[in-house]
Amino acid sequence: MKKIRKIARPMICMVVLLFAMTTAVMSCYRKDPDTVNIPGKTPSNTSEQQADPIPTVNRQAELADAKSKNPDAVAWLYIPGVEIDDPVMQAEDNGFYLNRDELREFSTWGCYYADCRNHLSSRETLDANTVIYGHSSNDCDPDGVRFTKLHRYMDADFVKENPYIYLSVDGDDLIFQITALFITDIEFDYINPNPIGGELTDFFQTVERKNWLDFNGVTFSEGDTILTLSTCCRKYDKNNTGNQRLVIMAKLLPEGATEQAFTVKLTKKPEMP
Repeated sequence: MKKIRKIARPMICMVVLLFAMTTAVMSCYRKDPDTVNIPGKTPSNTSEQQADPIPTVNRQAELADAKSKNPDAVAWLYIPGVEIDDPVMQAEDNGFYLNRDELREFSTWGCYYADCRNHLSSRETLDANTVIYGHSSNDCDPDGVRFTKLHRYMDADFVKENPYIYLSVDGDDLIFQITALFITDIEFDYINPNPIGGELTDFFQTVERKNWLDFNGVTFSEGDTILTLSTCCRKYDKNNTGNQRLVIMAKLLPEGATEQAFTVKLTKKPEMP
C-alpha cells in the first residue's frame, strides 16, 4: 500500500502541474494583449487607427502680399493639378477685371476674380455658392492659359488623381473636393450665390442631370457650401454663340477632414446645352 502511495503522489503532482500549465497557456490566448508600438513597424490592427487629416495649403503670406499691391485681392486660389497658384480679385461689378490683371492693368487674359455678390472674408461668411471666373482660349487646349487648363478635368482619371481645390481667405485655408463638371449655357443660373427653397432644389437637380462625373463615395447635397469655377467653352458650341461655359463645382470640406476612398467615371449621357 505504501508502495502504491509513493507511485500515486508523483503522478497526481504531474497531472496537477500539467493542468495548471494548460490553463495558463489557454488564458494567454484568451487575453487581449496590450498594444506594443515597435519603431518602424505598423500595428497589425489598423482598423482602430484614425486617418490623418487632409493637409491644408497655407497661402496667407501670398494673399497678404497681393492685398498690399491691390486691396481688391480677396482670396488665393491654388489648384495643383492645373498649375494655378494665383490671387483672386473682386470688384463692384463683374466686368471690371474682365480685361485687367491683378494690378488693374490691361490684360487680354485678365485675372481670376470672384463674383461681385460673394462674401469671402472668412469660412463663416462664405455664400452657399462662391463663383470664381477666369478666361480660357477658344481651342480649349488643356495645356492653355488661365482656366483653359480646367478642361483636364474632363478625364475621370485626372479627377481621381487631383480631387482637391484650395482657397485661402483671411485667416482660413480652405479645402474643396470636386463634385461636378458640366457644360452649360448661361440660361442656367449656376452663378446664383444663394439659391433657396425650390430654387435650390432645381439648382442641384440641374447639376445632377448635367454632371459628367459619376462618383461613388463622394456625396453632393443641398446643404453643401460650393465653390464654382467658370470659364468659356467653345468646344461644343456648334452655333458659335459664345454663351457656353465649362463649370467645375467643389464642396467645402470640414476642418480636419480625412481623405475618403472613392471612385469616379464619366457619365454616359450627361445633359448638354
